[in-house]
Amino acid sequence: MTYKDLPRLLTMTIAWLLLLGWHLTADRLSCPPTLGLLALFTLILTLSGTEIAFTRRRAYLNEILEPDGFLYRALRRNIAMVAVEVLKSAALALILVVGALTLAPRQWSLMFADVLLLGLLLPRLHGVLIGQVREEYRYAIARRWGIWVSTTLLLLESVLVLLFSASENFIGLRWQEVISNGAAQPEALCEGIATLARTTSAIEALGIWSVQNLIRNLNDLPQALMATLGVIASVGFSFLLAYAYSRALVGVVSRPQTMWRSVRRGPPAGEDGAT
Repeated sequence: MTYKDLPRLLTMTIAWLLLLGWHLTADRLSCPPTLGLLALFTLILTLSGTEIAFTRRRAYLNEILEPDGFLYRALRRNIAMVAVEVLKSAALALILVVGALTLAPRQWSLMFADVLLLGLLLPRLHGVLIGQVREEYRYAIARRWGIWVSTTLLLLESVLVLLFSASENFIGLRWQEVISNGAAQPEALCEGIATLARTTSAIEALGIWSVQNLIRNLNDLPQALMATLGVIASVGFSFLLAYAYSRALVGVVSRPQTMWRSVRRGPPAGEDGAT
């Protein structure tokens, strides 16, 4: 670790602390401050999302399209792209805020370890890309790779816990009983968020039940189908939560403004006008 790593680590730690603070005080926060937190994470996620979108768009415009064509003029406009990213980021922010209410202490420790991992990994990824990726894209690509490394590790932990969790024993129960009596009941003063958090807990409990009972219920088609759907829903939500958190960590250090404007490169070597 060097002094250059400290600002990045501190900024990412603030994002983690915001989520942890929300987890600890959600039962005392009314809807207005909750909506403010949602708006803040929407902004953070939009920063990472627009950087990714602008990077793809910039490469497409500069390397594929002709600058005098209709497609080039249409796609270089940023407003529609930003609007789409805001909507996607708002959905991810909701998943992140709701999912944070259901996290166990073990998961908070892992998420802080992920802060340290990403904070130290990003400059190393940038170094790996030297000589492989053009300089103007290098930092954006490194941050994009960092998101997927973080998401993969967090998702792997969630799947391992799902497969080997001994905290709950739902063997022999039907899925209706698990949802009614086996799911945790997260508390939040904002009723809409509380309802979504209880639904999330039900999905997590259903996932554990599904893993424990899938083979046992193969002869019971409705229960086997529900167990299969339970695994898919639980893993799917874990992926979205891991992805949203990873994007939030990277979002606080993203620089979408560097990719805001498309820069037309000169003709590639071998074409008319090349040197």
